[in-house]
Amino acid sequence: MAGITLLALANGAGDVVTAVVASGGADGVAYNIGALFGAGLFVCSIVMSLTIIKSKEMNPKDKNTPKSPIIVDKNTIYRDLVYYIAVCLYVIALGAWGKITWYAAVILLAIYISQVLVVYF
Repeated sequence: MAGITLLALANGAGDVVTAVVASGGADGVAYNIGALFGAGLFVCSIVMSLTIIKSKEMNPKDKNTPKSPIIVDKNTIYRDLVYYIAVCLYVIALGAWGKITWYAAVILLAIYISQVLVVYF
């Protein structure tokens, strides 16, 4: 729950400020969308993979490391990827439409709330 709520909020705060500042420039929106999608793909692929690989290479005699490797359920990864792909497609559709209305933003918020509820239950 911390990963989807508190840590996500703390990690995303800088991105929100950057998005607000970048939206004032001519190419700011395109730059910001590219940066956010790139960061999301990097975390979903590289960070998760290296975390799992490195956890299996831990030295069991080292007292500073946990005794067991990190085990990630495949369903967790599939769940997160389905949400990530769905939101990416939705944002692409909004980009093709050319505007974001209040109800489009509410739909994004509803998707986030549904993901939090799925993780919780």
